[in-house]
Amino acid sequence: MRALSQRTVQIALGVGVVGAALGFLSGPGAGAGPAGTERAEAQAPRARAARGRTFPGLDPRRHRAEDGVAVTDLADGSTALLSIHPGLQAHVAALYARYEVPSGALVAIDPRTGRVLAYVSHSLDPSAGDLVLDPGPPAASVFKIVTGAALVDAGVDPDASVCYHGGSSRLAEHHLEDDPARDRTCATLGEAMGGSINGVFAKLADRHIEAPTLERYASAFGFGHALPFDVVTQVSPAEIPEERLEYARTAAGFWHMHMSPLHAALIAATVANGGRMPRPTLVDEVLDRSGHRSYRAAPSIFRSVIPASTARALTRMMETTVTTGTARRHFFDDHRNPFLPGIAVAGKTGSLTASDPYRDYSWFVGFAPADAPEIAVAALVVNEPRWRIKGAFAAREALRYWLVTRPADEARAAREAEAQASATAAPPRE
Repeated sequence: MRALSQRTVQIALGVGVVGAALGFLSGPGAGAGPAGTERAEAQAPRARAARGRTFPGLDPRRHRAEDGVAVTDLADGSTALLSIHPGLQAHVAALYARYEVPSGALVAIDPRTGRVLAYVSHSLDPSAGDLVLDPGPPAASVFKIVTGAALVDAGVDPDASVCYHGGSSRLAEHHLEDDPARDRTCATLGEAMGGSINGVFAKLADRHIEAPTLERYASAFGFGHALPFDVVTQVSPAEIPEERLEYARTAAGFWHMHMSPLHAALIAATVANGGRMPRPTLVDEVLDRSGHRSYRAAPSIFRSVIPASTARALTRMMETTVTTGTARRHFFDDHRNPFLPGIAVAGKTGSLTASDPYRDYSWFVGFAPADAPEIAVAALVVNEPRWRIKGAFAAREALRYWLVTRPADEARAAREAEAQASATAAPPRE
């Protein structure tokens, strides 16, 4: 058993944090895990280039549709053409409004390019800020993705069974010890990811990964420093305690880690993109006052976080969340008919409740199709004591629109346009 001090390993939140985090970048040929072998100083120029520029006056929440393109005006009088898809944006915004969600957000990203497809910040409070960029919500069990990556890289077999007792809503120190008389339930790491089983994650983290190792993985996934974007982002607060029980709780997703919905979407996009975190972009192009293009975005990778093999293992585990786990009832009806026919979805739920005032944080992060991802999504719903939907429902509806409704609408529009063109081109009858 590890010997742990009472000192808390805190991920730096101040000056120099980004430079410190660069030590966890991995080159394309790096070994397992986020540690890498290159020095941080050698990585810094590449990371600075990946961060790119920000756009003064850009408010991602404010834009308009012109000829099917989302556009907004910048501070210098130029016009930004955004990557936001007006149809997906309107669909998700209407859903949050229709169900009177107290507050929440949804971000959708193309994991292959980093282009933001939907950017919905919703609150019934008109004075609320941009919730997409708010790093205050707890990461909850979404953090199991980070712990799962560290466990796989530490050699834990996702199909090996672990027996446990308790831990569904709280973790005590005795939950970390084997107890043949009480360990009546067993599950694999993959099943524990899908079922969000705290006892399994707590036991495995306690036995296979040290606090500094989990700290490195958390930083590589973006915790503890501001992530690149077209507007300034805030640090996702994070701490990895070394005290045994609190460390196990953190690894299982009990508090200590916080993240914004944009950050959550990037975690999903990283797994979807084979372990490489894309640099998210909102601005596709900028046109100056004369209408000339002064900027065009280029897809880039911000950092390599985990090996592709680890990303594939996480994907398989995250698919169980949807097929048999905590999100199953949101993706299949009572007769086991899928809401996204023929489309495999990988995801992870997270839920934590805070009091004074009461707030229920409900997350779903994931991507689809699982075998060839086209969209990664993070949905957060913050409910009061009376609630109507959860994050998994909002995410499902975003995925269904993008992968089912949108292609059908586009195909129908194409057929109608072709029919109209044929009618126009036909010679008049005598």
